[in-house]
Amino acid sequence: MPSANVLVPVALALFVPAIYLLMQSLGPRRGVLAALLGGWMFLPVFDGRVNLPFLTGKLTFVAATVLIVSLAADSQRWLQLRFHWVDLAAVAICAGPFATAMVNGLGAYEGASAALQAFFAWAAPYLVGRVYFGEPRGMRDLAVWLVGGALVYVPLCLWEIRMSPQLHRQIYGFHTFSSFAFVVRYGGYRPTVFMQFGLMVGTFMATGTLVAYWLWRTRAVTRFGGLSASWCTAALVATTVLVKSTGAIILLAAGIGILEGTRWLRRPVLVLAVTLLPVAFVAARLSGWTGAEVISGAERIQPERADSLAFRVRNEQMLIEKAMEHPGLGWGRFGRSRVYDEDGRDVSVTDSLWVILLGTMGLVGLLSVATLLLAPTLLLLGRAPARHWDHPALAPVAAVALGTVLFAVDCLFNAMTSPVFLAMSGGTLTFQAAAWSERRRRVAAPRPAVPPPAVSTGA
Repeated sequence: MPSANVLVPVALALFVPAIYLLMQSLGPRRGVLAALLGGWMFLPVFDGRVNLPFLTGKLTFVAATVLIVSLAADSQRWLQLRFHWVDLAAVAICAGPFATAMVNGLGAYEGASAALQAFFAWAAPYLVGRVYFGEPRGMRDLAVWLVGGALVYVPLCLWEIRMSPQLHRQIYGFHTFSSFAFVVRYGGYRPTVFMQFGLMVGTFMATGTLVAYWLWRTRAVTRFGGLSASWCTAALVATTVLVKSTGAIILLAAGIGILEGTRWLRRPVLVLAVTLLPVAFVAARLSGWTGAEVISGAERIQPERADSLAFRVRNEQMLIEKAMEHPGLGWGRFGRSRVYDEDGRDVSVTDSLWVILLGTMGLVGLLSVATLLLAPTLLLLGRAPARHWDHPALAPVAAVALGTVLFAVDCLFNAMTSPVFLAMSGGTLTFQAAAWSERRRRVAAPRPAVPPPAVSTGA
């Protein structure tokens, strides 16, 4: 493993005061948003190269530092957070790993360490979103800044598409991937910029593009940083295609189709279908469905792709069978959920996040993560009906909510996590809760008295 240069610890050390300075200069909400996006987009992928207690990688480091600094610098805002039943899923995500460690005989220290890591990876960014992005202005800022972050990545992606993924190595001293075979696609390069995988860049760009499209389409935003929203959207669409992530392109096309279809139908059927898709898919896989029909169809279209899909399904099936030996709480960390041969060699390959969660955290962890990612959008449909999602006031939360759901769909096939999507989910939940409270307040408000009609005396 190539060693990191001195800029890695320097960047990590400077990130903490940078969060405070951003909050002071931009205001607490925009400062937190800038830190969350900036840290995820530009900090080094230092996993395994820098020894920080409990903060084992970029994901947990960004989420933890943003949470801790915001708690210290803006405690009054945090005290205003009100409990919601979906927060129980965040509690379960943190408590589950401790119970898993104890059930598997790994000890209380391992349980506490796993619980703390789960808190920083899942609950911390979700809570940041709950606190800072649930108001209409906060949701609009989140949507606009997501687009801005994607636009900042456009020239970096184009440079790496032409020159190969080199930015992370040139600045921090090492590549985030082990072989160039992972970044060569369709006769060109797939950029990684400052993220671990090109797939992660593709998902980030597709999400920013989806949000930009809907803000432009509904005229919620006409300009991004002085640039025409239409030209920005076109540039983002083109860059997302050039990133060469097939899954991200499909998700972007599906997202646009769902939003346009919902606008035309004035019904939530398409949003409900895609939101419930991860639940239906996992239930089918756990009940024994192997996807043979999908593999057979892919074989007629593209045999190489069918072979890859069949290999993935075989590995998933092995891992599912191993996970269901400890279905409730899983096997815990350190590769205990993987499959080994008689010589102790690991013979399994993990591609899907849902299978990893099932193996390490069991059904408790898997259902908890699914609740965090999917429940806010389902609740939003009840508070802000889909027929109004093309209204400029609701367009930002509609695009953000759908982007979170599409990330959950991506987790069925890829194993990537990001604090940005958890913050989007938390913001959506607070937004819909605030909308529900406002609706109840209006219903409960006494109506003004109407004076009785005048009665003629015949005089």
